[in-house]
Amino acid sequence: MLRRKITGELHAWRQARTGKALFLTGARQIGKSTAVREFSHREYSVTAEINLYENKAAARALAHADNAQDFISRISLFSHATLIPGETIIFLDEVQEQPDVMTMVKFLVEDGQFDYILSGSMLGTELKGVRSYPVGSVIEKTMRPMDFEEFCWAIGVQPSTLDMIREHCMSGEAIDPHIHQAMMTNFRSYLVVGGMPEAVQDFVDHYGNLSTVRALQNELNRQYRLDISKYAGSRSLQVQAVFDQMPLQLIDGNGRFSVSSIGANARYERNQQDFLWLVDAGVALKTNCVTEPKSPLLRTSQSPKFKLYQSDIGMLMARYPITTARAAYLADPSPNLGALYENVIAQELAAQGVPLYYYMAKKHGEVDFIADTADGTAIPFEVKSGRSYRVHAAIDAILNNPEYRIERGVVLSRSNVERDGAVTYLPIYASWCLKEICGLLSPDDDGHDDTGSFSLTTIPV
Repeated sequence: MLRRKITGELHAWRQARTGKALFLTGARQIGKSTAVREFSHREYSVTAEINLYENKAAARALAHADNAQDFISRISLFSHATLIPGETIIFLDEVQEQPDVMTMVKFLVEDGQFDYILSGSMLGTELKGVRSYPVGSVIEKTMRPMDFEEFCWAIGVQPSTLDMIREHCMSGEAIDPHIHQAMMTNFRSYLVVGGMPEAVQDFVDHYGNLSTVRALQNELNRQYRLDISKYAGSRSLQVQAVFDQMPLQLIDGNGRFSVSSIGANARYERNQQDFLWLVDAGVALKTNCVTEPKSPLLRTSQSPKFKLYQSDIGMLMARYPITTARAAYLADPSPNLGALYENVIAQELAAQGVPLYYYMAKKHGEVDFIADTADGTAIPFEVKSGRSYRVHAAIDAILNNPEYRIERGVVLSRSNVERDGAVTYLPIYASWCLKEICGLLSPDDDGHDDTGSFSLTTIPV
């Protein structure tokens, strides 16, 4: 069984006894149901699970319940489990198939007999009202594909090794060269395999054989495209056009998504919902451009200027020719893998809850990512896939501009941990813990670092 970080959040919800239901959202096939099922069977005497996609009769019956007691009675008829108050978890999966079920949540949690977890894939369901649940009755959590740390757990990297890497990145001390090389090999595997649980499990089960992994990824991409046809309604053709353009736009020019690529008459104002559909569905990661590298970055974010990464690097890799995957895995320096390395960083930052932004520095190029920090400033990141990682004109331009008050930047590359003046070089495989290392903020943070962790501001110069 693959170890997932969401399990810790499920345990925290259980222990907090908030009296609220938990709503777990995320893309298709990322392991939501498996994680909830494993947690439920371990923590509760009784698990009553109903999949509203597979059990259409149950979905219709629950949507027409008159009150909480009627709802519970209908669940007992379809779950085939004896519901015991205080010992039962009711798990309703694929709630996007019957959004009306969400209107009952307030009354169910007030009834207090059972705990509730609801799970759904956000496939255009904003328009169907799935998120119109009663305020104060639901805690929502978002699950994403496996990040690099979870991938390392799956392939047998010791937690103590990962802890050591985190500590060295915080202190500025170089990692043992043998461990560094081994982790770079693991990272290259992650570039090809990605974080979809089925692909990772296949990679582990077949001792690193990548041939069947690619077939699985191609099938997942096909299923995602079919989901667009099913759920995007009258905009399905436009959403499919955006999805089809994603791998092309990432490697075209500077990677900024050209809206005109999806149609001669396409305009961001007209097609904004098409991009939003893919983001809400967990298929795409939208990275907006900011006009100033100043915190808060949201203040100067420009939605019409953006990049669109895929939520899983492995699924993205499968959309390129096999030669690209071969070059990534073998560290072939000839093709430019910059867009793929950037996709990993977008995926890792998103997994840590960090909003995605980039910055275009006039005359000096582009800062691949920039994030708000706990000390009220911003920190720029450049991603380097090649050997010339010491060339970073965009970061240098920001650091040399006193107006921005930015004291340090980070370069993520194949290099080991290193400090050179105001620039910190970190190995790209350490991206799974950038929030902790750099003191980055996410929307749920209160601006204070209560974790006891260090940040780049504490690394001795």
